[in-house]
Amino acid sequence: MPSHSPTARRGFCKIPCSALLLSSRTQAMGILGLVLIFISLIAHGHTHGPDSCNHEGGLCRVGNCIPGEYLAKYCFEPVILCCKSPSPTTAKS
Repeated sequence: MPSHSPTARRGFCKIPCSALLLSSRTQAMGILGLVLIFISLIAHGHTHGPDSCNHEGGLCRVGNCIPGEYLAKYCFEPVILCCKSPSPTTAKS
């Protein structure tokens, strides 16, 4: 039996470092994508938060408003709704 036999290395391959590095254009596109996602989360339209909903007499609900309530606006669009009960009408005599 030979004393010096080659050992098999499984699962290891040699990849040059240049192949692992992203180009500057790819890095810039990734950063631009993150910036756009961040801006869209901050400046999302029609979201006022629970304080605004509660101040105006509504309740924040997940999913759907209960029967007898209507969607007034969004607490956190599109999942959490600001639901209000219709105000009772007053009859004048």
